[in-house]
Amino acid sequence: MNLRNRKIRLAIVLAIAVVAAVVAWRTSQAEKSRPPCEPGRHEEKDSAGKVVKVTRTTCM
Repeated sequence: MNLRNRKIRLAIVLAIAVVAAVVAWRTSQAEKSRPPCEPGRHEEKDSAGKVVKVTRTTCM
């Protein structure tokens, strides 16, 4: 095997390794950035205890 073929094969293997590393890095970040959805109702009250705002969350 001559030197040129060896360099080409090494470049191809390195390119595949870099692409695999980038894909793994991007997919792991996507899972961490998205918090789990919790459906429900949240009430905000003022100092007197009266309900001022009701927020509902629905998950799809």
